[in-house]
Amino acid sequence: MPPGMAPTPVAPVQGTRAELLRRFVQAYWLRPENALWMTLRSEILSDTPLEHPSIDLACGDGVFSFLHCGGIFDPTFDVFTSIAEFDRAGDEHADMFDCVTDDYQPVIVSPSLDTIDVGTDIKRNMLAKARLLNLYGRLVEHDNNRPLLFDDDSFQTVYCNAAYWVANVDRFLTEMARITRPDGRVILQVKLDGMRRYTLGAHRGILGDRLLDIIDRGRSASWPTIADQATWEARFAASGLRVNAMRPFITRTHAHIWDIGLRPIAPLLAKMAQALAPKTRAAIKRQWVDLFCELLEPLCDPDVDLFAAKNEPAEVQYVLRPA
Repeated sequence: MPPGMAPTPVAPVQGTRAELLRRFVQAYWLRPENALWMTLRSEILSDTPLEHPSIDLACGDGVFSFLHCGGIFDPTFDVFTSIAEFDRAGDEHADMFDCVTDDYQPVIVSPSLDTIDVGTDIKRNMLAKARLLNLYGRLVEHDNNRPLLFDDDSFQTVYCNAAYWVANVDRFLTEMARITRPDGRVILQVKLDGMRRYTLGAHRGILGDRLLDIIDRGRSASWPTIADQATWEARFAASGLRVNAMRPFITRTHAHIWDIGLRPIAPLLAKMAQALAPKTRAAIKRQWVDLFCELLEPLCDPDVDLFAAKNEPAEVQYVLRPA
């Protein structure tokens, strides 16, 4: 490649929807509802190549983006191979993934078909995990409530699926507009506030605080700026971004499935899985993955909704351009 020439963006060849679902279920097997959500998120994102130079804001451990970009892990690897804080993950809402052990090593069968130039996250341990994927050109520890540490017009593609986690979301959007090239794109995947109506939290008077706290495990507190479509679009306009395209991909049905899933018992499942001999764990995981792929495949479609009445989607993808 001639010096100074950016690589050509690749639309990852992910195989069939069923194959993509299996890769996500293998990686997130003890939280199959998350695997379904991420498969749908990846499928919609595939329609918009991540042109270089690119940045993945709030990239976490990078596993989602690695799989989205066509990477393949060995079936023995998953996000539960390096976790801690099992006992605090319940009542104290600790993040059991926010750790990295000395022997943590993703087993990669095929590298990603494309790379991402920069990844950022607030958690140092997650960045340490992401570094082992050989997906990101550079990783930066950063709190998105603060100004982004990049020059104006730095990126052709700015991607984020966690904007609704940022308390100072208006400044964050303005910062994304600032670092995007005039002909570039900001791709945001955001929850809409209809999501709150699609959880059991809407029935607090009947179910009580304790049941809902066990199910929630602090997740709703991480959505400080979730909003309806009109509010998101007003924010974009005020931040110097215009909507180029919008595509829903999580329906009310998907949201209801995800609301509970295996979340309440996930720390216990992970603790139990870690106690198994590797051969036993692998055998159980194979059966588990086969079962959940079969259960989730009919639901793995951005338009599937079992409710007759049309409802606001739970999550949508916006493709934005600098105004």
